[in-house]
Amino acid sequence: MRVSCERLEAALVAHFEGLGLPAAHAQGVARVLLEAELEGHTGHGLARVGQYTAQLRAGGLNPRPRMRLEEGRPGVAVLHADWALGPVAGLFALEALVPRARAQGVALVAVRGAGHAGALSAYVGRLARAGLVGLAFANTPPALAPGPVLGTNPLALGAPAEPYPVVVDTSVAVVARGRIMAAAKRGEPIPLGWAVDRAGRPTTDARAALEGALLPVGEGKGYALAVLVEVLAGVLAGAVLSPELTLPWGPPEQAARPGLLLLALEPTAFGEGYAARMARLLGALEAVGGRVPGWRRAALRARALQEGIWINESLQAELSELGLRL
Repeated sequence: MRVSCERLEAALVAHFEGLGLPAAHAQGVARVLLEAELEGHTGHGLARVGQYTAQLRAGGLNPRPRMRLEEGRPGVAVLHADWALGPVAGLFALEALVPRARAQGVALVAVRGAGHAGALSAYVGRLARAGLVGLAFANTPPALAPGPVLGTNPLALGAPAEPYPVVVDTSVAVVARGRIMAAAKRGEPIPLGWAVDRAGRPTTDARAALEGALLPVGEGKGYALAVLVEVLAGVLAGAVLSPELTLPWGPPEQAARPGLLLLALEPTAFGEGYAARMARLLGALEAVGGRVPGWRRAALRARALQEGIWINESLQAELSELGLRL
């Protein structure tokens, strides 16, 4: 079935308000989930409603957190999120980050003690639309071969551009674990080369992949990038390292609280000419048939806003069981 974005947003807001969230927080969570769904990032969209719901009901996350921003030095702040849902804390962090970056040229906010933040494009995209160049790094529960010890450890960039911002949002695994989780729910196979099973053998079984490990993109290079993100989001910004984080399907009362580092830069702090140089870069990419990251997302979003969001039967059943009225 296809459901309009407005109808889905209203259902999600009502659902999360029913779980105890204030209206503004419920709306923020709904929009972050829907943006992922609209842009084709379904592993971080409606498929996460069940996870968030279980964690709230079990007390693993706090529906009414008392978040506290600690500013130790100019340009650097730490948000102690009090077990908030990840999107609640991430959007709160952006509200603190934007004015500081505009005033100082650069600013960072580290988020500690919050749940899964969702797609990082939600945050860097907002920074780009605010006229800032944004970077985001998050550590995640262990998933990556060998081990697993490290998570898929996503990183993202958002940069102002015309007609749409440049948005890079990628994990250091061949594929985000959310896509494998979605395939497992649907009982569908995954492509060979995405993951290995518990014994380290290549597998197309999504459930076996979740019990095993995901393969890093570019082999050793992807693994090195995972270490880079772990240092920034785990060692530096976070309070917990990837191997210490609870798996997404673990006990909901023990919800993972990964680290999230958000950074924003004001282009004019580097002098004039940003827009012209960006236009030249995009022109050069397009001249050779290169894809501009983020523009496909924008097209998918525009189409979904017109046509509605497709919800398959298994997801319909799951949302209905959670009490969502579509």
